[in-house]
Amino acid sequence: MNKRKFILLIIFPLLISLLLFVTDPVNAEADMPLELSEVEHGLASGYYTMKDTEDKSVIMMTARIIHVGDEYITGKNIHYIVERVEGNTAWARSRGQIKLSDPPDVPGIFKSGMLPPAAQGNNPPVTIGVFHSHGAEAYVPSDGTESIPEGGGILDVGKAFAAALEDKGLPVNHSTETHVPHDAGAYHRSRRTKEELMRQNSDVFFDVHRDAVPAEQYTEIVEGKPTVQIQFVVGRQNQNLEVNRGFAESLKNVTDQLYPGLIKGIFMARGNYNQDMTPLSLLLEVGSHENTREGAEKSVALFADAVNFYFAGPEGARAQRTAGVTALRTVLWIILIALLAVGAYLLISTGSIEEARAKLRSFMEKEFAEFRGRLKR
Repeated sequence: MNKRKFILLIIFPLLISLLLFVTDPVNAEADMPLELSEVEHGLASGYYTMKDTEDKSVIMMTARIIHVGDEYITGKNIHYIVERVEGNTAWARSRGQIKLSDPPDVPGIFKSGMLPPAAQGNNPPVTIGVFHSHGAEAYVPSDGTESIPEGGGILDVGKAFAAALEDKGLPVNHSTETHVPHDAGAYHRSRRTKEELMRQNSDVFFDVHRDAVPAEQYTEIVEGKPTVQIQFVVGRQNQNLEVNRGFAESLKNVTDQLYPGLIKGIFMARGNYNQDMTPLSLLLEVGSHENTREGAEKSVALFADAVNFYFAGPEGARAQRTAGVTALRTVLWIILIALLAVGAYLLISTGSIEEARAKLRSFMEKEFAEFRGRLKR
């Protein structure tokens, strides 16, 4: 065999294999980093509708691409699994109502054992990292457009969320990077932002977005008022899936107790949304582009109550403890003032400190003797 034939026998099969791999869309997508794939880019226009395979009712709508195997937990905790996708319609079958994961038994101790050490025991509370992979997203009724490259209304919603958390004593690191353009590379760019937030000792992460569906899909009556809803998104393709899913379920559980209807649902979607980097990471869809920014800001303020409840314990319990301490201090001050008043009266009536002491001693001995006598009887 000459040298030329040998090279052809070795190189030619390799070239054919490489060509087949590059032109195979399944293999190409499988090897593409999930944060760069179309999976997390969403739709260029329009949205998906998830329907029940049995009664054909609409379960939810989302601008995120829905794939077979995706899961959804509704606001009423009905669990669905997508069985097929036809165009922009995803057909899902109900697995019935589920019991959500319980919140921590003790504030600051997560059942999975994955809660950061900073949140355990008597250490400082967790630090929340807030960022926006799609920072250009805006709210049409308030911002006049659905996207602002310099920074959309979603950044204001993030600021409102961070401010509400800080008002409750939870430290927050909030990034206002926009990561424009709104394309498949946005999650790669926001990955670097999340790394920076991790270097700032953030423990729990919320990637704040808004959806792009009709406004009524994210509107519910909460505490008697029409309220913009929030949806959790958990990436199915990362090693932290079970922890993040448990976090989403238990956080919804807490929020449902405080503000029933505020959480629209939990979408377990294909992709990872940078949730592979750390446990306790969620993507939030705060309303839709057709909801108002002001409404979204009010909703994240309510949600901050639930986050604080989750990590720092019930507000009511802390308020009761504070009230108890305040009441005790008040009683002690009253006793102190009374003692000072009695001391001043004795000093004035006797004319000297020595005589005041003697009179007080005589009074105490007499009262104590009478008290012992009553005890003997």
